[in-house]
This record gives sequence, structure tokens and C-alpha cells, in this order.
Amino acid sequence: MSFSSEVKKELLSIEDTSDCCKNAMIFGILQNNTDIVFSKDGIKLVVKSHILATIQHVVSYLKKKYDIETTIKFGNDNNINKIRYYYLDITKEVSKIMEEYYLSPVVDINMDIDIIKNNCCKNAFIRGMFISKGSINDPRKNCYHLEITCKNYEQSTLVKQILNMNFIDAKIRERRNMQVVYVKKSEDISSVLALMGASSGVFYFEDSRIVRDVNNMANRMSNCDIANVKKSTDAAGKQLKAIAYIRKHDKFLSMPARLQTMAIMREDYPEATLEELSEFSDNYFGKPLSKSGISHCLRSLMQYYEDVVIKKEVNKILSSNKNN
Repeated sequence: MSFSSEVKKELLSIEDTSDCCKNAMIFGILQNNTDIVFSKDGIKLVVKSHILATIQHVVSYLKKKYDIETTIKFGNDNNINKIRYYYLDITKEVSKIMEEYYLSPVVDINMDIDIIKNNCCKNAFIRGMFISKGSINDPRKNCYHLEITCKNYEQSTLVKQILNMNFIDAKIRERRNMQVVYVKKSEDISSVLALMGASSGVFYFEDSRIVRDVNNMANRMSNCDIANVKKSTDAAGKQLKAIAYIRKHDKFLSMPARLQTMAIMREDYPEATLEELSEFSDNYFGKPLSKSGISHCLRSLMQYYEDVVIKKEVNKILSSNKNN
């Protein structure tokens, strides 16, 4: 189980003493994981997660508040990585739930809404958002990185504002029409874990950070970091150019699904090293890949690019000879 999964498991086990915080956490989960579906039978809400405990948590809480009937399903959602997702269908009291949890696409959310008016509720909201679409690198393996993917600008702005008011340096970047709030500094990541209530996560992170920092200091004294960084950056640049060429010539969807996923991950993290890509791989492939596995995928990707270039040149020569 990845460190992200361990943190989410801990967060889902937290028993809030106040109902307002429980409600705020559900608000965070629903904001990021709920789709509004229109059909001939009316409107229904579909809550989606690859963590069954998240769906069960939502069901348990909503059934105490509303007279609803729920159905839990599962499937692969036609994704190329075959990650199993669980779906919660809500067909009754949809309007009430949409209104209380600000699920309508025409309703904005901000720091002033009642559901997160208290500071404790703001923290619970961040917890729910992380459970729904958050991830954190294992500090013992790779770079320090925590992120929460948001559906829209309003969500990402609210998450960033709450983190900033807790003196956490959070930034926003766009990734495939989504807004990603991310934190890079180790001290700030530890603060986010504490804010969400992941005490075991904080202890593990801090212990790992101390060990890693000591090891890094020793490694920097014996290794030529500048040369390694330049080599990694040059390789990443060539890979990005290759991916752009493949897309330009409409050959991207002809690649094996594994290489498509690898290309998307490299585009999302253009400066990441092999070790960092290995840490991110769990979110893309549905399972962690080793550093050698990432390297093999990238070599295959570059070989595919070279084959495309050669075939294009051969076709160009044949076409020219035919015209002559």
C-alpha cells in the first residue's frame, strides 16, 4: 500500500466529535467526486471513488441526514489502466443534497459559505478534498510533493486560501483542464498532514525526512549533482519533443496503452527524474512501477518515436520517387 493510501486510510478512520466537521469533510469528498446525471427518469447524483471506504463513509453519513436509497456499483470506467472504481447512485432528495453541498455547477464556493465557516470545518474540508483527489509522495523514496486535484478554479482557489491562511505555501497549476493545488516544501507538507489530522502520517513523514536529509547531505558531498541533473533534464527534453512529434502526426493513440500512460505522466511532470516518476506512477498505472520499469517504458517510447520518424521519411522518399 502506498503512502498516499495509508494517509487516506488514517483520515477516513478519524472520528470527528462535532457534526459540523463531519459535514465539512463530506462536503470536500462530494465536491470533487460527484457527477450530476440527467436522464429520462430525472436527476441523480453519482459519487465515484477508487476507495471503497470513501463510498461507504459517504453512504453512512448521508443516510443519517436524508431519506435516501443508495446503490453501490463498481467497474473499470473504461480507463486504460483498469483501475477499479466504486460508484454510489443517489436518486432521492437530490435537490436538497445539491443545495446543502453546493453541487450545482452555477453555484460558487468560497471562504464565506456556512458549511466551512469555522476553522475546524475548513480543515475537515481539506481532509475530504485530499481523500477524494489527493496524493503525497513517500518521503523515504522520492521528492517531497503533495497535491490535490480540483475540478475547477473556485475549488482550487478555496483550497489554496485555506492552506495559505495556515501559513502553508501552496501553489496552483493547470493539468489537462484540471486545477492542481500542490505543496513542495517538506515543512509545509508536514503542516498539511497535521492540519488534516493525519498524526501517524506526520510521524512517518518527519522521521523519514530526517533520515533522508542526512543521507542527501552525505550524497551531495560524494556525487556530482549538477551533472546528474543536466543529464536528467536533457533526457526529459528529448522525451517531451518526441511526444509532441507523435501527437503532431496523429500517432499517439496508435501506441500501446502503457506508453500512452507513460507519455501523459511525462507531460504532467516535465522535470521529474526517473525516481520521481516512479513515485507518481501509482496514480497513473494503478500500481507503482520501479525506476527500471519507468526507464524501460521511456526507452520504448523513444523507440516508437524513432520508428514513426523513419516511416515518415521512407514514405516521403517513395512519394518523391513516384512523382518523378
